[in-house]
Amino acid sequence: MSTRAGASDGAFWGDADDDVALQRYRTLVNTIDDAIYQLDVDGRFVAVNDVIVEETGYPREELLGEHVSILLDDADTDRIEREIASQIDAQNDDIATFELAIRTADGDVIPCELRVNLLIEDGEFQGTIGVARDRSAEQRQQETLASAVASYESITSVIDTADIGVFVLDEAEEIAWVDETVEQYFALDREALIGRNGRDFIEDTLEHRIADPDSFAETVVSTYDEERYIDRLECRVAADDDRDERWLSYQSKPIESGEFAGGRVEFYYEITDQKQSEEDLQENKAEFQSLVDAVEEYAIFRLDTDGCVISWNKGARKLKGYDYEEIVGEHFSTFYTEGDRAANVPERNLEAATENGSVEDEGWRVRDDGTRFWANVTITAIRDDDGQLQGYLKVTRDMTDRRKREQELETELQRILGRISDAFYAVDDEFRFTHVNDRAAELLQHSEEELLGERLWDVFPDLHDLDEVWDAFHTALETQEPTSYELYYDTLDFRVEANLYPSETGISVYFRDVTERRERERELERTERRFEAIFEDPNILVGLLEPDGTVLDINGTAMEYVDADLADVTGEPFWETPWWGAGDGVQSAVKEWTERAAAGEYVEFETDLTRPDGDQYTLNGVFRPVTNDEGDVVSIFVSDRDITARKRRERELEESEQRYRTLAEHFPNGVVTLFDHDLEYTLVAGQGFDKIPVDPTEAEGERFDDVWPAATSDALEPALRAALEGEERSIELEYAGREWVIYTVPITDNRGDVFAGVTMAHDITERKEYQRKLEETISRLEESNKRLEQFAYAASHDLQEPLRMVSSYLQLIENRYADALDEDGEEFLEFAVEGAERMRNMIEGLLTYSRIETQGEPLEPTDLDSVLESVLTDLQFQIEESDAEIETTELPRVEGDADQLRQVFQNLLSNAIEYSGDEPPRISVDADRRGQEWVISVRDEGIGIDPEESDRVFEVFQRLHSREEYSGTGIGLALCQRIIERHGGEIWVESEPGEGSTFSFTLPAAAEAGQ
Repeated sequence: MSTRAGASDGAFWGDADDDVALQRYRTLVNTIDDAIYQLDVDGRFVAVNDVIVEETGYPREELLGEHVSILLDDADTDRIEREIASQIDAQNDDIATFELAIRTADGDVIPCELRVNLLIEDGEFQGTIGVARDRSAEQRQQETLASAVASYESITSVIDTADIGVFVLDEAEEIAWVDETVEQYFALDREALIGRNGRDFIEDTLEHRIADPDSFAETVVSTYDEERYIDRLECRVAADDDRDERWLSYQSKPIESGEFAGGRVEFYYEITDQKQSEEDLQENKAEFQSLVDAVEEYAIFRLDTDGCVISWNKGARKLKGYDYEEIVGEHFSTFYTEGDRAANVPERNLEAATENGSVEDEGWRVRDDGTRFWANVTITAIRDDDGQLQGYLKVTRDMTDRRKREQELETELQRILGRISDAFYAVDDEFRFTHVNDRAAELLQHSEEELLGERLWDVFPDLHDLDEVWDAFHTALETQEPTSYELYYDTLDFRVEANLYPSETGISVYFRDVTERRERERELERTERRFEAIFEDPNILVGLLEPDGTVLDINGTAMEYVDADLADVTGEPFWETPWWGAGDGVQSAVKEWTERAAAGEYVEFETDLTRPDGDQYTLNGVFRPVTNDEGDVVSIFVSDRDITARKRRERELEESEQRYRTLAEHFPNGVVTLFDHDLEYTLVAGQGFDKIPVDPTEAEGERFDDVWPAATSDALEPALRAALEGEERSIELEYAGREWVIYTVPITDNRGDVFAGVTMAHDITERKEYQRKLEETISRLEESNKRLEQFAYAASHDLQEPLRMVSSYLQLIENRYADALDEDGEEFLEFAVEGAERMRNMIEGLLTYSRIETQGEPLEPTDLDSVLESVLTDLQFQIEESDAEIETTELPRVEGDADQLRQVFQNLLSNAIEYSGDEPPRISVDADRRGQEWVISVRDEGIGIDPEESDRVFEVFQRLHSREEYSGTGIGLALCQRIIERHGGEIWVESEPGEGSTFSFTLPAAAEAGQ
């Protein structure tokens, strides 16, 4: 999916796969404070985020599928639809913005700013994405702005009388207003300051009145440059004849609205008394420590910035059991349980205290003797006057007794609530209602007054036909034993779980609506099945760990991968398992990844490993924390895939790209260019630039018509645009006094989409010069070839007569004198007859070979399926005799001579059957489109051919085996080659001894209808 506004070639998260990216996008959408939705082409909701649901009051399921007019009035709906139609017609990239109101489910109106973005996919309008921002707060701010401006004069008069020095700078950083206190603090004339540049005033005047002028001036001026807020910068005004020494606290903030918007306001507060009191504070620290030591009910101690103990009161020793000497210097995580340490609870508490000032926590803590107690803990960050962190103060109180009482109360409360939450009613021995509580009345959809005295079967007559209910009630009453049932009750539209407790006077019925619980159970079952499917995926290595990294389970795929048994790794640290190989040095990294996952982090990784058999491979995967409802990590799920092949392909692609550029740069006697959809060159290279007045380095990045003269670019443009539309073309033109042929070819991605084009220009000047001579030579060669064909035909035809005479006389000798011949004579006669027969076959083959050009039919659209079908019919006896199995795919229509192509298939299939070896032949025939031609392949699993002999097999009368091993004249493949060459194609073989052979040949594709 792409949009006109904001679309890009890259993904928001490029290292991720599709499922991970989707989850991140969902999280992002629901994290944004603005309302976000998606509409289809008809203006109906496809998706809404949580903000829309919360602000409008509509449940998500009620909005999905509804038209957007459910939230907007008709005028705003029409206005948005007109703007969308206008943008589609104009192909406008702008994001449309509207000021309008959204109606909530309660009828309230929310003023909003709506931004609408079109979704365009493959040039087609697919809908819109909208972002709505609540403007209620802004309107309230605007309403109060007038009153704020009106009170400006009164406020400034108050500031003048207050003990605060104030500067106001306008947008040009000139002093616009100064209060009277500034005159007192700095001994300045306020009227003389108005209009002065703030920076110049700081550097020329004010900094000379400060005790540390350089630091003060640098800090203040930097806030101007960075347009930021600064708080609590302390400075000391040096004493002079005209002013007293004093301590001031400086604050500065940009002004965002009003008359001085774009300027700044600066405040100076006197803190002289505060600074003097700090000395008194230091004197009181010793007294404070004494007080801390006197408190024995609480453990009070300090930590340094790393979390190590640096002080220890008596309460801490009493509560935790450690003496001062043995605990000072130790990390405070010593007091936490092993599980909390594995989950990084101590570190998270320090981070929270650092960020928020303090943090309060409750949980189990461990004493020196190993016993545990329930603690209430407060950790407070300690900072100096400059805000620098100095350490932490930690206060711990034993709350074990309170925890125990709370748990007892919670248990009792849960029992009470459990009884109250159930619906309850009672019936007598005639099944008449005698009692109905509120919950039962709610679920039965009848009030207690409506039910009391009525028979159960009369109020709910369809229960009579439900065997589970009827049997449960009558069995309970007859046996006086509790019974129960669970079923979905259509009348009340919920799944009921009922428990019946009989007595001598009737039945007490406790029941509840378990629809949601059953749905959760089914969802849990579905989740478990999905988990099992993932865990047993044969393509993924999966492990399940404790938060501390102990192995709980590892799937069979991973165990087979490393040739190990699950029993040997269960309970062991994950990083020490054979999963990570031996000697690869990744174990420490795996331990780190495990610890990060235990802290709640999704850890993606990629690493190179070695299998037990020495094979190297690369894994890519993730350590994914699994949390409970409270967000605590309860386990770690590890999954990864072997991406060795993908990494190899990436390396091969990089090498291929480099080879491609090298090939282009050394392209002989020509020019190679790559161009994008803007017709700009992304690659320009080739040795042909030695012959033309163009610098390839200057041409890269330029549009093609800025590189070539107008006449050349006009001739090029149609071919370039055709390539970008997926069409190959070639043109000839003259440039720089030479003649060129230029081929333009589209470049496609794996999906077949064209993303660029390439041109290859060859200098054909010399070729043109010799073309005439070549054509004359070809004409002479064609005439000579014709005469040679006639000679071959005549020779082969004339040889038939003497050969027939030899064969006839040999047969006469065999018929008349066979009894007179000894064993050698019979063998000689057999050799002569066999030689004559072989000679006859060779002459017939030679005769056929000589007629390929002269006796062939015109090339016309030919259905290869029909050709192959007739060949299989002719070879039926040979196929059945050899138990051959021939698989074929649908073959195309080509331009060809059906009779000659039948000869090609017959020779190739007959050879595949004959050279199959000892096993029954297994042969396949398929076709693959390659540009304007088809590649037809005949594959077998036979004895194969030495690659060094792959060319010789197509020569006339060439044999790779003796006639005793395999029969034949040695002309069949030569005949195939001659036929394919007549069709303008080529034939070749790919084979290895013992690995079978694949004979492939090309034929021109038949023209499509209408072309």
